[in-house]
Amino acid sequence: MKMFEAQPTTARDIETFKKEISTVRSVDDLMKNRTLLKVTLSAFQLESEIDKYAFVKKMLTEDPENDDSLVNRMLEPRWTKLTKALYALNENPDFFQDEKNVNAILNGYKTNEFEKFEGKTAEGVREALYFKRMAGGVEELSQIMADKSIMHVVRVGLGLPESFQSLEYEQQKTRLEKQVDIEDFKDPAKIDKMIERFLVMTEINNNDPMANPMLSLFQPVAPAGGFVGPQPISLNLQV
Repeated sequence: MKMFEAQPTTARDIETFKKEISTVRSVDDLMKNRTLLKVTLSAFQLESEIDKYAFVKKMLTEDPENDDSLVNRMLEPRWTKLTKALYALNENPDFFQDEKNVNAILNGYKTNEFEKFEGKTAEGVREALYFKRMAGGVEELSQIMADKSIMHVVRVGLGLPESFQSLEYEQQKTRLEKQVDIEDFKDPAKIDKMIERFLVMTEINNNDPMANPMLSLFQPVAPAGGFVGPQPISLNLQV
């Protein structure tokens, strides 16, 4: 974490946010300062949306308690969290005078950017860290399916192909209901096991077994006459 925070860009963004956020008295003020907006969006894993100005502003200004608001029609947990956390800025110009609100954004930013930083060193690490942090709050299958990162860890861990994502929602749900036990998300040991499976499958899917001897343990042994065709990988994916 210290190495991460020492990065010039990260340190500069944190310092800028601390110094300038107190001047933000409205959503418009926040939208006018790209660095402050970037840090805020990153706190909710939404930094890639920064250039969608009109869309972001709509999300920040619509009442999350209104069933007809865009955020409630989207059912995207990241936007839901952002809207619920920041809607008060529309009614309270002193929102960012409260140190608790400022620190909540900074802590979210540091967590998200740190997970990205760690993810650069090994495939799947960012998703694994996010899953570790969020999995304990999963109480129903729809939460898994609504969160792209959690769904990615579950799908890969179960050995389901990318084509699974192209199935209709109900088809995906029916398949997952047979393979996912929501009660497992209440057990830290089983969450760790899910992460372990995900990382193993990620490595298998993204590496040449010829370049990594350990991965050859998961591959079938070729017969004397060579491979006749693709062989299935057999793994026990039950927790």
